[in-house]
Amino acid sequence: MTTDNERIVRAEAFSGWAVLELMGHRVRAGEVCEVEIAGGKMLRIDIHCEDGAVLTEYYATAAIYALRPCSEDIARQQMRGFHDPRPVRPVDWREHERPRQIAHDEDDHIAADEVSF
Repeated sequence: MTTDNERIVRAEAFSGWAVLELMGHRVRAGEVCEVEIAGGKMLRIDIHCEDGAVLTEYYATAAIYALRPCSEDIARQQMRGFHDPRPVRPVDWREHERPRQIAHDEDDHIAADEVSF
């Protein structure tokens, strides 16, 4: 006979294909796994785009509404029904034109006793 103390259930971290529903009505589908970032647990999802590119996103557990495990075929089919998940305007590292400096004359400064409120 087993006691309640002996019935310890250890949940293993899920890893596999799934449809992920997030707060804010966002849906993602792809390969998911649990990761630790900065000492906290997060969910990593690798989204496979139709052109072969893979987009990786990380979500805190508090942002997750539902996680539905599924097959790879179902996950890929689910993503086909949505727009491309990649950013419309990705961050790029280009040089921006530096603002020009405005030349100041010595008489441009105002003394504190000249200011009235």
